[in-house]
Amino acid sequence: MDSYLKKPLSLPGVVLVLLSHAIAWAGSHSESIGVLSVMVSAGSIEAPSYTVFSPGVKAATLFRGPVKSSLENNVTFYRTPDIANPANLLGPFSAGVLNSIPANAQALLDENGSVVTINLLDGGSGYLGKPKVWISPPRGENLNASAYRTAIALADWNSSLGKVTDISVLEKGRGYDLPPIVSVEGGVHYLRIIDPQSSHQGLHFSITRNSDYVLELNNSLDVNSTDGIPSVSEVIVPDLLVEVVQGWTLGSLFGYNTDDLTLHSDANSSRADWVYLLKQPGNQQGNSTDYVPHFHDGTEWKLVHSPAQSTAHSFISPEESVIIARRADTNVTLSINGASPPSSTSWILPEFNRTRLVSNPFPTELKLSDLIGQDRITEDNSSTEQNASRWLANPDQDKADNIHLLNSSGWSTYWHDGSNLGITENAKISARKGSGLGGALTKNDFSLSSGNIVAISNPSTGNVVVTTAETHGIGNGFWVTISSALGRLTNENKEQINGDGLVVEEGEGLVIESPVNGKWEVTNASTHTFELKDCVNYSDFLTENNQAIWSTGTPGAGYENNVTLSIIGGGGFGARAVGIVDDNGRIGSISLTHGGLFYTQPPTVVVHPGGWRKLGRGNAPINNLTIPAGSGALLVRKHPHGVRSLIPLRTILAE
Repeated sequence: MDSYLKKPLSLPGVVLVLLSHAIAWAGSHSESIGVLSVMVSAGSIEAPSYTVFSPGVKAATLFRGPVKSSLENNVTFYRTPDIANPANLLGPFSAGVLNSIPANAQALLDENGSVVTINLLDGGSGYLGKPKVWISPPRGENLNASAYRTAIALADWNSSLGKVTDISVLEKGRGYDLPPIVSVEGGVHYLRIIDPQSSHQGLHFSITRNSDYVLELNNSLDVNSTDGIPSVSEVIVPDLLVEVVQGWTLGSLFGYNTDDLTLHSDANSSRADWVYLLKQPGNQQGNSTDYVPHFHDGTEWKLVHSPAQSTAHSFISPEESVIIARRADTNVTLSINGASPPSSTSWILPEFNRTRLVSNPFPTELKLSDLIGQDRITEDNSSTEQNASRWLANPDQDKADNIHLLNSSGWSTYWHDGSNLGITENAKISARKGSGLGGALTKNDFSLSSGNIVAISNPSTGNVVVTTAETHGIGNGFWVTISSALGRLTNENKEQINGDGLVVEEGEGLVIESPVNGKWEVTNASTHTFELKDCVNYSDFLTENNQAIWSTGTPGAGYENNVTLSIIGGGGFGARAVGIVDDNGRIGSISLTHGGLFYTQPPTVVVHPGGWRKLGRGNAPINNLTIPAGSGALLVRKHPHGVRSLIPLRTILAE
């Protein structure tokens, strides 16, 4: 890793370890909340193990609600009457504490299990208002206690110094068996857009200062009107749903002292674990100084190359990742309470000749090919506003924007070669359960056909029979979609009826959309017919102006190169396939490279848009590579006129 950090665009000769990630998420909130556990493999001083780790934000949400108004970089929220004095309006925040380094304190108990004093270990900094103090309640495990009561404390704040100078005990509490946790309000906070109607959902703005009802936001990325980064007033509108969340620092994420430290510390930095933070693009030089290593010396976090400087309060942006270099010879599991949005968010693409270590913001794996939509990729490297803010594709890797991902042999480089950007119709493919040995899929288990329907039966008993105009080629077990079929309404005796339910002459029944329209499992298939399993019809097929069709998929249009298929679910595993593009720009056939095993149910087939390639693998399509949850990627911008811009991320939606 160290050799790679000295040459960010080259492949390293050292072995890196891509870690497995396990996530447990719970709750029906605007984001997924829970514990993210990441196992970091053992390394050594000579050969550290490495991973990219994206912590997101803390799980606790300080505020969630609508915006009242916005002006420039200031966002105003609604205030409510004070219960004690209704004439006094209160905002949802504590003034002046949302962009601070929080104070740190420790409680001491007397022999009665009460808080006798609170020692202020660190007064923090950046407080523009008095912070609140919380003390954790008794655990209820003191068997000698006759009562349990939570202690209460108050901070003394020096406005000129912007720090806490003392914490006084107002209520000592009762029943503590261990000293309680003392939490002082503060820390770096962000406003996040969570409104599902906003095209900027998931975007974070850091808070620079606040009153009790107004937040001043930092939008330093918005350097001019053509950089693709929206200003606050462009995206924060009245009644927009937002939330305020707390971000991480090195100390709050990995621990401040050895009692809560999760990584290995050592007074000698060469023996300690390192955490790399990548400089912001505007401060990068394109060399090893862009990657800043930090270590814990057993007392505090420090810079590796400048150990006199304390770095415990270095901010970690919600959209960014860190690189962990593990030098200790044991595995360690990092467990954090985190929050992750459930819907599409954005990456910030850096400007030309800059890099950005971005995070996977979702609590699940992301497919490489579906991260960046085709509509945000361009082959034009001109300086026009539309092209300068897009991802640049090119057959030559050195001329295209790159994504670097960690794997077992180092950093792998991926880029989009510009193919399949002209897709005018996305291909769709269906599959049935595996007909091969051991439930393996075969080529006959895939279908992407469609055709016209000439008749649909309306039986009193048994399955509905569909007659096709052409030889359909559908086998039993496929699921077929019937659409645009019309019929005349019938009663239980299969007599045509009108809208009032009265029997009428043949050909006079009420015309309705056929109940056969929908998706059905095929059974008893022959050359020109197939039955719809468990389908019930109550209409006579309308032959005049007939536009009814059947479909198991479509070959699409506008494809240039072969594409990878993802085969998901069905109870099986291991199947791999490629869609072969014909001379007409359609998926003409399927090349099954491995049939897998145990596909006892029809799997879902996802057709990737294609165009992604891996350095060293020739022209083979790379689309099913994933960025694990809790991990990230390194973006390298090579667009000669590229500007900082938002790239919306999207996840696979299987139909």
